[in-house]
Amino acid sequence: MRNKPVPAWGLLALLALGMCAPVAHAQSNAQGTAHEAASTCPAATEWQTATLAQLATWAEACDTNAFFHAHRGAQLLAQGQTEAAAVSLEKALLINPDLPGAQLDYAQALAQIGLKGSARAILNNVLQRTDIQPGLKAQLSAAQSQEQTEASRMASGPLWQWNGLLQTAHGHESNLNSATYTDALTLYLSNGPVTLGLTDNAKPVAGNAFKTTAAVQGVLRGAGGQELSVNAALANKTGAASVGGNNRTAEGAVKYSLPMLAGDASGLWQVAAGGTQFWLGNQTAYQDQGLQLKYAWDTLGAACKWAPAIGRIDQRFPQSSTLNGVYSYGRIEMACASGLNRETHVALGGGQDRAQDANRPGGNRLRTDVLLRHEQIVSLPLTPGISGQLSAWLRYAQSKDKMAYSDLLGDLKSNTQRTDLGLGYWVPVAKQWSAGLNLEATSQKSNNTLFNLKNSSVYLGVRWVND
Repeated sequence: MRNKPVPAWGLLALLALGMCAPVAHAQSNAQGTAHEAASTCPAATEWQTATLAQLATWAEACDTNAFFHAHRGAQLLAQGQTEAAAVSLEKALLINPDLPGAQLDYAQALAQIGLKGSARAILNNVLQRTDIQPGLKAQLSAAQSQEQTEASRMASGPLWQWNGLLQTAHGHESNLNSATYTDALTLYLSNGPVTLGLTDNAKPVAGNAFKTTAAVQGVLRGAGGQELSVNAALANKTGAASVGGNNRTAEGAVKYSLPMLAGDASGLWQVAAGGTQFWLGNQTAYQDQGLQLKYAWDTLGAACKWAPAIGRIDQRFPQSSTLNGVYSYGRIEMACASGLNRETHVALGGGQDRAQDANRPGGNRLRTDVLLRHEQIVSLPLTPGISGQLSAWLRYAQSKDKMAYSDLLGDLKSNTQRTDLGLGYWVPVAKQWSAGLNLEATSQKSNNTLFNLKNSSVYLGVRWVND
């Protein structure tokens, strides 16, 4: 076997510092048949001088030729098509794992994608070979030692990367007190049904309010692409005290990520733990703690990435403990990027909320939820020189009780559906500063009129981001 010389400094510099130029390296000996038809793999002398477009037309005919896929992967890597290169190089190594040149190219492609732990593992395997040129092996070993020194330095003194956000906005809501949207309630008493009218203080009240948000996130990156992140956020709504609408929400979470190399199933394991606390006025109305396990598939070359997850949330209502429950769920998420400034997220989940008290109204309940969010950079119609981030989102949730909610409501098993629609547009106005507008509409409908709710809001504000 004869190998072309490989400039190895770029590869190891990438592993140590996170950047390098593409390295085109592939085996030059190949076995090919005469090119008699379009369905026949051409000779190596022909595809070694072909363009990427020509190589693509032969990919199916050369499906079992490891040398062809190694060469094509090297050419794709040299042109900056990293994910496509990784797919081709992986195929070459699945056919013939004994190709050190393809292994080096594959390691570089994985490092550029961000799977540096997998890239290091492949490089270590190449260095164990006895047929590597002594000069090349010395260069690889020296650069690897430099990378290990850098990793040791990081291990002895880990460096956290932090970013933060502050946002304040003033706006108007049609249902500032989150009141039920019904004028009357029918109770089933021993002498028959009785309809009661609701007092004015139990009905929706419109008004103005201020919303403020503060958030911080820290990320610690370790060897092999491992990552530990922590985040915390505090949101506050004020100005609605007269109608009982002031509230605060605090959230916090810690997440550990571990890359895994497994061919088409390569991706990232993520374990997260977190909690939420919600205050209505000065009293804690709700709190929870949860765990989640997610696998973020890194399908090389695909525009959309899938991430299945399972989790459990322990829910507490301090003011009414009979409402406590444990929600166990499964979820599938998808993120699609179409261009540099456009991204769409979709999530579909469902599970069972088990009552921790046999007397909980409605007993156990089934829950489903859907989230659709799209973000992209959009220029203002009248000022094309100014552009900002447009965000649009849709949330839908359904909850079905398995038991009657209350004897006073007859044999009514609550079936509640909630829809949230939102639109936001934020434009940079200075370094780290932006101004924007958020519009949102909420509609909650149920066969149990206690849960009917509507609200629409508009908020104008400013945002500061430090990243």
